Amino acid sequence: MNEKQEEISKIIVDYIRKHPDARDTLEGITRWWLHLEKIESSVDDVSIVLERLIKEGVIERQEINGDDPIYKICKKI
Repeated sequence: MNEKQEEISKIIVDYIRKHPDARDTLEGITRWWLHLEKIESSVDDVSIVLERLIKEGVIERQEINGDDPIYKICKKI
């Protein structure tokens, strides 16, 4: 990951630790979670970060009824 993606990753992890019931779509995370921290980010950067966090077991992706996937904290952390 590049420096910007590392920053995005830290913000997402901090956010879900502070708000363990939070869950949102890729668009929602990009628009709301990162916007609250005044971070300009692209959906592509956030997607890369989310995939990495899934592989690391930090977050999980839920796909419900063919809608956009929802991302949430993995209960193991």
